[in-house]
Amino acid sequence: MRDLAYYDMRAFLLERQIGDTATFRLNELAEKWECSDKNVKRKLKKYQELQFCHYQPGRGRGNASKITFTQSFQSEIEDFIRNAVAQENLDKLLTLLQLDIPREWFSAVSSEINELFGLHTEKGDQDILRLVIARPFSILDPLHTSINMESSLLLQLGDPLVRFDTTTNTVMPCIAHHWKAENNSTIWTFYIRKGIRFHHGRTLTSTDIRHTLEKAMQKGTVTHWYLTDIIRIELLSETKITIHLHKPNPFFIRYLCLGNLVILPHDIPFDEYKWTSTGAFKLAQRSSQKLVLEAFDSHFLERPFLDRIEFWLVKDQTNPVLTVTNMGNADNLDYTDHATKDYGVNIVTFNFKHCAFAHHPAFREAFYHLLDPQKMIRDLENHEESEASSYFFHKSSAQQRDSSKIKRLLETAHYTGETLRFAILSHAKSIRQGQWIVAQAAKFGISLDLHIIDISSEFYQTSQWENIDISMGADVPSSDIEVAFMDFYGNPNLAPQRFLAKKELQQIEELLHQARQCTRFSDRDHFYDQIESFVRDNHLFLFLEHLTKHQFIHATIQTEDKHLYGHLNLKKLWID
Repeated sequence: MRDLAYYDMRAFLLERQIGDTATFRLNELAEKWECSDKNVKRKLKKYQELQFCHYQPGRGRGNASKITFTQSFQSEIEDFIRNAVAQENLDKLLTLLQLDIPREWFSAVSSEINELFGLHTEKGDQDILRLVIARPFSILDPLHTSINMESSLLLQLGDPLVRFDTTTNTVMPCIAHHWKAENNSTIWTFYIRKGIRFHHGRTLTSTDIRHTLEKAMQKGTVTHWYLTDIIRIELLSETKITIHLHKPNPFFIRYLCLGNLVILPHDIPFDEYKWTSTGAFKLAQRSSQKLVLEAFDSHFLERPFLDRIEFWLVKDQTNPVLTVTNMGNADNLDYTDHATKDYGVNIVTFNFKHCAFAHHPAFREAFYHLLDPQKMIRDLENHEESEASSYFFHKSSAQQRDSSKIKRLLETAHYTGETLRFAILSHAKSIRQGQWIVAQAAKFGISLDLHIIDISSEFYQTSQWENIDISMGADVPSSDIEVAFMDFYGNPNLAPQRFLAKKELQQIEELLHQARQCTRFSDRDHFYDQIESFVRDNHLFLFLEHLTKHQFIHATIQTEDKHLYGHLNLKKLWID
């Protein structure tokens, strides 16, 4: 069987291949294979001995060599896939899928590939679900995680003190079975279930809760701002804990439902590649290509219905090969399209901390008029999206744009064509939108240099954002939309805290503080409207569109729970 280096070479030479023959220089393959020219020659001679190809060295130093293949690349790919499927060798198969190979070649063997994914019942009645992800997981540390996919995983691996029920919009028991708020919501006492076990076997106590909260209170964490009202945490017993706040905060308990505040053990250092907590799933394996969860039999609430869940990475999913859960082919009758219409909001933000023009209201207003969401949706044929004028889907409506004002506004802002750095995240759709915005801005004399930030490896690097003038990114809310709204404005990793000026942030933070003092949603919502009016009136950032998320879910996958952060709640899945 041909090795992966051979397929890597064939993919590399595919564009220059004429008939069955391609030309190359040894140093090109040496760089591709990360080896010496001498080792390249060895490999090529070996392939020739196996009758995979005929290798003709270039005559003279630096001259091109030739290679003629004995079989078509497409038929080799199909043979490779069938062998990998027969051996259930997912590692090799998915490594192959990372190569630059025409996706239509996989259609002849797509059914064989799909046999390895989706739901399986293996020997010993083990129910296993294999899922495909489009990018590797980034940070899985709850104190530093701000990305939607990772956040959804935290509540599978751990449990918070209490949980928020989206169907009733109420706080429900979890690690704490009861609680009470006293002294105008400045004293919160929680009663902890007995017998809750961590993955490493020890029983949870109130010491673990204090340890988790004290870690989360530290500056530099994404959770710091939730807990700034805490002045003291008192351990009354192993199953009773009281949290003292320095001012009333009826909303405080909603923060304790977050996945970022799942309870971690105090007696072992946190390791995001081992992940010890109390969750319904344990982290069994994590590498650059896959992540494996296994059911925790001793979970205190309910054991998951599935025994094992595997996430496999396939980066290039522009034309998906695999038909599982959030990927897939809508024409496949075995799959149902679960569409979420209000899956977050796409926003353009000005960096007041770097871009001098951001401080001029006329410049921001000029950008408002040139970024017409309706035109962008039409031009890019993203007809499922809808224009946003609010963080909240139900409050959004179409806004008037007038491009005739742009020239005058830019003159008022004294903008004369200076190049500005425009950042987007590395989603395929975001890249298309970013390119559209660059072209649209150029029509009005605004020069934007497109800078793509990798969401898996660069999102949390502050150095990547320091020199950015304008950015575009989507915020995907958690299941608690109110906390998500507050998090959007308060999380140090998200655009408002990163980019807005201190004066504007202070006004927003004061309105959020007033909202947190209210016990009724209608009263809090009044302050949310004030925040959004302030943002819109001053064009501090620009709402573009609400997103639609599709998940093609196989008919055999059943769940009794809503999706979590737009992802499946893995604890509630079973096989029909």
